[in-house]
Amino acid sequence: MLKDIIRWCRHYVRLCVFFIAALLGLQVPGFVDDYGHALRASNDEVTQAIAPFKDDAKQFFDGSLEKLLAHYQQSDDRIYAKGGDNLALLLERQEQLENAVSDYQSNPYWHLLTAPVIDVGQSVWQSYRPQIQLNMASLGSALVVALMITWCVEGLFVLLTSALLAVLSLFINVRSTSS
Repeated sequence: MLKDIIRWCRHYVRLCVFFIAALLGLQVPGFVDDYGHALRASNDEVTQAIAPFKDDAKQFFDGSLEKLLAHYQQSDDRIYAKGGDNLALLLERQEQLENAVSDYQSNPYWHLLTAPVIDVGQSVWQSYRPQIQLNMASLGSALVVALMITWCVEGLFVLLTSALLAVLSLFINVRSTSS
């Protein structure tokens, strides 16, 4: 009887876990899409911020941003030199975002798993609203996540059940030998 109850609970838990995990898996493509939009928007924003400096570089330094940056940073005026440091930060950020956009375009899921731009990802996470996209990527993601989580929970459930049955049989054996 105890085994039947455990088996029934196991099936019910497995079904609930699978359903919840599938709903979580359906969210993955939506988050990946939102991340991609935010990544491209951040890249566009940095490109627009650098545009006036590119114009100055074209006008005064044959289009070389490196020469413009060196000119700023070598200035005796602290404020002017600090502006050069800020320009250097913008150029680094642009390079980081351009590389990230390129990686994202080649394989969005792999990029998000291995080398996401952390501040962009956190911003997307904070403003993310659940959405269900009914396409093959969403359905595949839902199935993969649901199966992985269900198998993990099932494995834990089997281990716990085996341990519980072992303890109970040990308790019954000890009790029967002491009588």
